[in-house]
Amino acid sequence: MRLTRRQAFTVAAIIGVIVAGLVYVVLKGQTGTPETPEPQTVTVLVAKQDIAQYDAITSEMVGTTEMASQAAPSGALTAPGQAVGKLAQTAIFAEQTLTTADVSERSAAQGLTFVIPQGMRAVTVALDPISGVGGFVIPHDRVDVLTTFQQGEVAITKTILQNIEVLAMNEQTSRPAARGSGDGGTQTSDEGTQSSTEGGAPATMQVKSATLSVSPDQAQALLLSGFKGAIHLALRPRQDDVLVSLTGQTDWALVGLEPPSDEKPEEQAAQPQPIMPPGWPMYPQPAQPTATPAPQPAPAPEPPSTIEVIRGGDREVVTVE
Repeated sequence: MRLTRRQAFTVAAIIGVIVAGLVYVVLKGQTGTPETPEPQTVTVLVAKQDIAQYDAITSEMVGTTEMASQAAPSGALTAPGQAVGKLAQTAIFAEQTLTTADVSERSAAQGLTFVIPQGMRAVTVALDPISGVGGFVIPHDRVDVLTTFQQGEVAITKTILQNIEVLAMNEQTSRPAARGSGDGGTQTSDEGTQSSTEGGAPATMQVKSATLSVSPDQAQALLLSGFKGAIHLALRPRQDDVLVSLTGQTDWALVGLEPPSDEKPEEQAAQPQPIMPPGWPMYPQPAQPTATPAPQPAPAPEPPSTIEVIRGGDREVVTVE
């Protein structure tokens, strides 16, 4: 199909307009200034002061600041709550940005001292499989502590401590990982190793010692009990914090008998002190005088021996020396 002269001019004009438009767009893009995006910032946590390794981080030690997102280190903390109450894993310097690698939760991995409750003490007592509840006590369980000792001729068992937290059994300071129900039934007997029980129950261990969390007064009672006699643990149920009043048990009471009396005879008992009337001063009472025997009359002297001498009509009585 052949175009007329007029149609050819029209098509050429349309093509020229399109080409001119494309050239304009290209040239404008080359000569225009590109738009620069605004820099993005993030809030990060920084140290206000030097923090030593293993120090507990407080709210006064840290603060927040704005930082370009490209300059923020990987894992940077963004809020005080992510660090307060945790331990400094390494030495932290003032103005340093805190990251997840700089802090850690309190755990026995840094040492048992970091898991002892405030105001308490860690005390270790020697045990055996019987006194240690057969190895079923594990860290963070709670127990009662009983002691048995001899007092004179009477054997006594007394509960001295109740609801005490176990910090460690032997050298183990954390609870074992939970086992699935299909893992039960496997047991090992090597010392220091654990064995699972039927149904995936917590594993038992070879009991040698237990470290308990006690107050300073309780620590004294615990150590004295271990010196006087044998110590046993009694495992408490979870979330049972009820304290009961116990008087202790003796071997005489166990069989329903009265212990032998140690009272002195009545004639050797101390005399009761006199009771003073109300209002009288409580002065020491004077010693009561002891009765003295009445004086006995002196024996009468024996009469002297005499001799009667007769001289004629005279008589004379002569005393013989």
